[in-house]
Amino acid sequence: MHQSNRRLIESSQGYTLIEALFSITVFVLLSQIMLAVLIWIEQMNTTELSNNQVAWELFVNDLQQLVLNVREIKLSNDTKSMEIFYTNSSGVKKINRSGDVLRLIVNNQGNTPLLVGIQNAWFTWDGQYMTISVIFNNGIEKERRFFVQNST
Repeated sequence: MHQSNRRLIESSQGYTLIEALFSITVFVLLSQIMLAVLIWIEQMNTTELSNNQVAWELFVNDLQQLVLNVREIKLSNDTKSMEIFYTNSSGVKKINRSGDVLRLIVNNQGNTPLLVGIQNAWFTWDGQYMTISVIFNNGIEKERRFFVQNST
């Protein structure tokens, strides 16, 4: 028995260079995987922000089309909805918020969602300029001002 213990001690060479290189390689690979995951998470956050930006710009484009040939604009008392009266046969269009959606109602019929995922929205009107302010559910605030030329 003494002989086998002695052989075990003599054959034990400790921590080798190959084991050290293997450990460093594993550490570097795990670091790279962790870095890739962090970059992916950041891209997902950026994508969410860009989705809101795209939705906002599409909404602004739609709203710009709605303020053509306007005869009159009326705001509700709480400035959370707006009615647009037209000079041509377009009738009356109303924009208001229902839940987390800004929607368009044409001649008091139907709903067309214009902007989804909002927390709050306000309209202001000063006779020539209409301003809309929106807060998205994720806290991003957007505001746009439109020139509206009244047709008489």
